[in-house]
Amino acid sequence: MVMESYFCPEYNKPSGVEGIIRQATSEDVQVVAQLLAGFSKDALDRSVDPTSQISAAKAAIETGNLYLWIVNSMPVSTANIAHRSPRHGRINAVYTPPTWRKKGFASAIVSGLCSILKNEQLTPMLYADVKNSVSNQVYKNIGFKEGGKITDIAFG
Repeated sequence: MVMESYFCPEYNKPSGVEGIIRQATSEDVQVVAQLLAGFSKDALDRSVDPTSQISAAKAAIETGNLYLWIVNSMPVSTANIAHRSPRHGRINAVYTPPTWRKKGFASAIVSGLCSILKNEQLTPMLYADVKNSVSNQVYKNIGFKEGGKITDIAFG
C-alpha cells in the first residue's frame, strides 16, 4: 500500500457539524469492536467478525487515546492517537460507517484530536492511503500538508 504522510501545522475546525468528541470508555467496547471491524473491511479489505475485535477494542480504550464522535448519544465516528513522540502525535484508525459519511463527522473528530495534540505542543500527523481520495481531501481541508509518500509492504 502506498501512503501519503501528512502533518498539520495549523488545523481548521469544521463548522456546523453536529456532535461532540469524547474519549471511548469501557462501556463502548461493543461499538468500538464494530467500528474496528468496519475499519478493517474498508481500509484493509479484510472482513472480520466484530466479536473478534473485542480484545483489540478493550486494549485501544485502555490506552485513553481512542476517541468517538457522538451525535444524539450515538458514536458515529472514531479516531485514535496512536503514538506521541517529542514533536508529533500520530493519528490513525479514522473511521466513519457508510451510513454516517458525508456529514463532517470524520473531519470533526480529526480536528478534535488536532486540538488535543496542539494543546500538548505536538504537531499532528497521519498516514493516508493515496488511493483514498476522499480521506486525503478531508485531511487537506483540515489543514494537513503532504510530507511524502511511503510504501507499506506486507509479506503473507
